[in-house]
Amino acid sequence: MSYNRLAVYGHRGWVSSAVVNALASSGAPVKVLSRPGSDISGLPPNVTTVEVDVNNQQQLVSALQDVDIVISLVGHEGVERQHAFVKAIPSTNVKLFVPSDLGLRMPDEQGLRVPVNKAKDEVETAAKKAGIPTTVILPGCFAESAFSSGIMGVDCPGNRIIFTGDSANQQMNICSRNYVAAAYASIFANTPPEQLQGRAIGLSELKATGNEIVAALNKKHGSEPQILRHSLEKVEDEIDTCIRNGVPLALAWYCRKAWGNGTLVKGVGEDIWEVEEYKKATLEDLLIAGKLEPYRNIPPQAVQAFNSTFH
Repeated sequence: MSYNRLAVYGHRGWVSSAVVNALASSGAPVKVLSRPGSDISGLPPNVTTVEVDVNNQQQLVSALQDVDIVISLVGHEGVERQHAFVKAIPSTNVKLFVPSDLGLRMPDEQGLRVPVNKAKDEVETAAKKAGIPTTVILPGCFAESAFSSGIMGVDCPGNRIIFTGDSANQQMNICSRNYVAAAYASIFANTPPEQLQGRAIGLSELKATGNEIVAALNKKHGSEPQILRHSLEKVEDEIDTCIRNGVPLALAWYCRKAWGNGTLVKGVGEDIWEVEEYKKATLEDLLIAGKLEPYRNIPPQAVQAFNSTFH
C-alpha cells in the first residue's frame, strides 16, 4: 500500500488533536508544522515536527518539499494565516491543499458575509486562482457542540430546545469528533491526491430532526423539554445585527437558520464519504446512552451569549 506524505498545520485544537492522532495511526507519514513556541509534547511519537513561521516563505517552502498533501486544521482565528500556504505551495511539489473548513457550504450571500465564512471562502478562492488543487471537508455540525453548547439552540443538559423556522421537521447533519477524525485518516492516508482534487467531501454520521431530538431529550430526562420558537425573520435580523456590530454570534445564528430552512443537510453536498468499518453513533447513543463526549471548554462570555438566545 502506498501512503501519502502528509503535513498538518494546526495540531492543538479540540478537533485537530483528534485528527492528528487518527492520521498518525493510519500508517501514513505525518509531519506537523508547528508555530514557534507551540507545545508539541502531546503529539504521537511517530509524528515528525518542524517549527515554521508561516510568514517566512523560505521556511515554509522548505518544510513542504517532501509533502504530498497539506492539511490545515486551524481554528477561526487562524484562517487568514492560510494565505501563506497559497503563496508557498506553487514553489513545491505539493499535490493537494486541504484548507480548514469543517462546516458547510453557504448557499446565500448572507452566509458569506459572516466573517469566518468570508475568510474561508477567500482562502479557497485564492488557492484556486493560484492553480492549487484543493479539497474541503464538510461535516455540518459537530455532535458535541450542537447538543451541549447551545450553538444550535439545543441544550441537552438543560433539557431545552429552540425550534428555528421549520427545524422541528428539518434534519440536522451531525458528526462526532471521532467520526471526523476517522474520516480524515480514511480520506487522506492513501487515496491518490488526483482522486481528491477539486472535491467538497461531505461527512454524515447521523441526521436528526428537531422533533426527534425532543423525543430523545424526553426519554433522557423523563420529562418534556422546554421548547422555544424563533422565526426565520427574527434569525435573519439577528445575523445582520451581529455582522453589522461585529458580534461573534453571527455564525451560530446562521447555522440555526440553515437548519430551520432545510439547507443545513444540503450544505454538506452529495459527495459523501463513508468510513469503512466504522460503527456510526445514533441519536440514542449520544443523547440517551451517555456516549456524547465533552466539548472543549467554552469561555464564560460565550456560554452567557448562547444562553441569552434561549428566550
